[in-house]
Amino acid sequence: MGHPFTRGRIWLSALGLSLTLSACGPKAPPPAPPPVAVQVAKAIRETVPQTADYVGQTQAVQQVDLVARVEGVLERVFFKDGSFVREGAPLMQIQQDQYQAQVLSAQGALAKAKADLVRAKSNVQDQTAQAKLDQAEAAYEYQKVQLARMGPLAKKQAVSQMDFDQTKTQYDIAVADVVAAKANLADVELNQSTGILTAQGGVEQAQAQLTQAELNLSYTNITSPVTGIISFLNVDEGNLVGPGKTEKLATVSTIDPIKIIFQLSETDYLKIASELVRLRDSGRRPEVTFTLADGSEYPYKGRATAINRAVDQSTGTISVETRFPNPDGILRPGQYGRVTFAIGREPNALVIPRTALQSLQGLPIVYVVGPDNKAQLHTVETGSSFGNDIVIKSGINAGDTVVLNPGTRVSAGTLVKPSPAGKD
Repeated sequence: MGHPFTRGRIWLSALGLSLTLSACGPKAPPPAPPPVAVQVAKAIRETVPQTADYVGQTQAVQQVDLVARVEGVLERVFFKDGSFVREGAPLMQIQQDQYQAQVLSAQGALAKAKADLVRAKSNVQDQTAQAKLDQAEAAYEYQKVQLARMGPLAKKQAVSQMDFDQTKTQYDIAVADVVAAKANLADVELNQSTGILTAQGGVEQAQAQLTQAELNLSYTNITSPVTGIISFLNVDEGNLVGPGKTEKLATVSTIDPIKIIFQLSETDYLKIASELVRLRDSGRRPEVTFTLADGSEYPYKGRATAINRAVDQSTGTISVETRFPNPDGILRPGQYGRVTFAIGREPNALVIPRTALQSLQGLPIVYVVGPDNKAQLHTVETGSSFGNDIVIKSGINAGDTVVLNPGTRVSAGTLVKPSPAGKD
């Protein structure tokens, strides 16, 4: 038997423990969390576009290489590499001194040629030759009268034969003078016409030289041929540039709109050929979407604008050109992405909003609202997407209620409070 005091202490400790256990009896379970408010939509069956995806590359509708058309030192550059430029904006300037001198020289040559033309058109020589002809014809008329008067007198021997012969000789001389004066006038007129034609040719040649000189001078100022984005400058200021010396100084590309080229397989082309004809006859163009390299969808829709002339026999594909609005300049030439193109229609497809689709460990999933308003996780197989919807090939059934934008608020077993999309 122990000491009485010790036995008392043990009894009191046991009593305290008993009281403590009685006070800490079993706790009530915590209250259940409130249901998560979610928006939902029904999985429905409908006829949807059947689409195919192709790798597409962006290209400029217009791409212009800037080259130096005259030789000279690149004196000034007015743009920043990769900047936006407008059509007609000054970009570069080549040394102008020699071309300004050529213009002045050509202007002087043109002025001289015009003066030569004025001189050639002058009729001073023509007037002189005409005066000589008039004088010869007057002398001829006089001698003609004299001879007509002397003839009857000579027959009557009223004048000597010597006087008659002298008058006849003067008449013959007058006739010869008229012939000579007419020949001289014709020669002067021919020379004047030839001189005028030669002078006119000189004026035209001088004008052509001036036009070429002014054109060469204009080539020293390089402006943007289109509105778009300019590349990096390939030649620094101070370098000698010109034909054969530099392949290109820079490149300007239009970016709005921008075209995207993709290769359509021959099989898919045959599927859509009749649809393309129908759309062409109606004046409409097939709509396409573009998915960027990061997986995001480009916000603007494009239109198929042209199909190439023939199928490439080496690849069995045909090139299709599409054009997309690009007001924000997001797309640049040379980018790759995925073009989604409608190649037919799929009847009775199971469709849900794309916002219901999630990814879990790389697998596509959706949450379906069960009869107890608890979220059920379903792994699904997806098909083509169009607009804001996506086709589900397996994993859920028509009529199932799917959760939209579940995010991290919803997981398997979460109690939800569903409301149709567009309502609170």
